Amino acid sequence: MMNRMTVVTLLLVAVAFVVVPPATAQLVTDWGDTPTGRDGAAIDPRMDFAHPAWGYWVKRVGLSEFPFLKIGQGARGEAMGGAFVAVGDDITAAFWNPAALAHIDGGAYTLNYTRWLANSYLVSGAMALNVGFGVIGVNVISFAAEEFEVTTPTAPWGSGTKAQVGDIAIGAQFAKRMTDKFMLGGQIRWVQEDLYLEKVSNVDYAVSSFFYTGFKSARIAMGFRNLGPDVKVTEGGFTSSMPITFSLGAAMEVYGDKGSPSYATLGYEHEMMTDYQAVNRVGVEMWLQNMLALRAGYRHGFELEDWSLGFGLKYEVVPDKPISLDVSYHNEKLGFFDAPIRVSLGGAF
Repeated sequence: MMNRMTVVTLLLVAVAFVVVPPATAQLVTDWGDTPTGRDGAAIDPRMDFAHPAWGYWVKRVGLSEFPFLKIGQGARGEAMGGAFVAVGDDITAAFWNPAALAHIDGGAYTLNYTRWLANSYLVSGAMALNVGFGVIGVNVISFAAEEFEVTTPTAPWGSGTKAQVGDIAIGAQFAKRMTDKFMLGGQIRWVQEDLYLEKVSNVDYAVSSFFYTGFKSARIAMGFRNLGPDVKVTEGGFTSSMPITFSLGAAMEVYGDKGSPSYATLGYEHEMMTDYQAVNRVGVEMWLQNMLALRAGYRHGFELEDWSLGFGLKYEVVPDKPISLDVSYHNEKLGFFDAPIRVSLGGAF
């Protein structure tokens, strides 16, 4: 079984280098010169700061549609620097690794709020239920930006017209435990981007795996996210690609045993994207008396953010049905925006 899983892992990594090739084209954006987009309207600032590097005076290696899909959901994973593909083993994995939902025995839910940049915010939620032959789940992500004034070539400082943009994604997931050590999962999702004068929609997919190696508690996980066809964004036929991402991660307990009163988990993740350079993430989570979690993470390769911190509280109101509260904080190195803060509430039923 181990040899078979090794072969599958190598094949998926090889496919990743084909599907997610290194991006080469470069573009420098500068918010000092407000670019105009479709029909002369100002380009939505999400097209920059929703990028991992947040795109302010940043050299970028590509552009894609639906950038809000790359904003991490959930305070637990983000507090660990996003090194979560091989760590998440409950409902919080819904936005990171669908295969890991196979850990759920009954039902679970999570609700997330993110204070994002430039007075924008995201709200997301997920629910999953073990139905015997696998785990089924649904999730939703909603992005909303502050109302802004439209600029045009003839009115570069503002036309007097107010506009507001927003995005939404609704997905369905399925995960199955193939063996006692190996899990597979997938997602199909409808996404829509409201660009003031136009609405653009598409369907994307995700596929992932989760594998316990047999060496202590070590596990590896990988997955593709945001797979989908190019989307037509103008009547003239201009198309844009999806922000395809491949993640390969590993995790294990470095202190204590998982599930014991106190233990620490270390996670690492390598991420390849079609519209940005490859990045690395590392994070740690320390549980104390299975009630308080302390978390920290670091991102390498992101130009405008690096470290993150967070904590979590867990309490069983009903035996074996805990509720949890998680909070995370991220630095914003340039100091132009308020630092992103995430708050998550979850539970089991």
